[in-house]
Amino acid sequence: MSIERFIKDNTDLEKLLKNMPEDVKKRCVIKNFPAKSIMLKKDAEVKYVYIHLFGTLRVLNEFANGNIYGFAYIDSTDFVGALEILAEESQIACTVEAVTDCTALRMSKEDFLKWFEKDILFSTTIARLLAKKFYPTIYRNGAVFMHSAMDSLISFIIKFVEYDIQDKAVVLINKKRQHIADELGISLRTVHRIIKNLKENELITVEKGKIYVNKKQYEKLINMIDHSM
Repeated sequence: MSIERFIKDNTDLEKLLKNMPEDVKKRCVIKNFPAKSIMLKKDAEVKYVYIHLFGTLRVLNEFANGNIYGFAYIDSTDFVGALEILAEESQIACTVEAVTDCTALRMSKEDFLKWFEKDILFSTTIARLLAKKFYPTIYRNGAVFMHSAMDSLISFIIKFVEYDIQDKAVVLINKKRQHIADELGISLRTVHRIIKNLKENELITVEKGKIYVNKKQYEKLINMIDHSM
């Protein structure tokens, strides 16, 4: 599929690329990433920016001791690799892996900067996307450092169910354990351990691998957090 046809079939993308310089547009390439393939590798040289279009990406941080922590997922239109370029860094900060089959529009570092400098609508969009991406991380960091993994997970459960628990007898936490681990910045093993502990103490209900919370359990979880603060 040509880039023009691809843009025409996606109204949001068409609006975003409205003022893209024509020479930059001609050099863009549509790239497909099968599930489990790598879009960007941590510490690799910054060469490209990708506009993620379809599929789910996982952002990972790999450390020298071999530990790998996932901390974000990308499901909607987003820019991958833009942060490093705008920060004038030469190396990729985190590995980006395709969870499902993904499609992205790729452009060179030079073309991205050319577009960014010429199109105020585009540069404003980038600024808003980065702000929305980092605000929750900054807001959450204090809690992660101040509280234990148990407190963090209980707080996550409370926040997840608080809007529905008033109207429903039981609320399903429809998040995979890996997603919870990534969002809280703790290991999957730790999430499994804490969930087992909460289940044994009847603070949550686990049926066929799914986590449920009723009103009585919700109140107990809130009481636990109140006493740990």
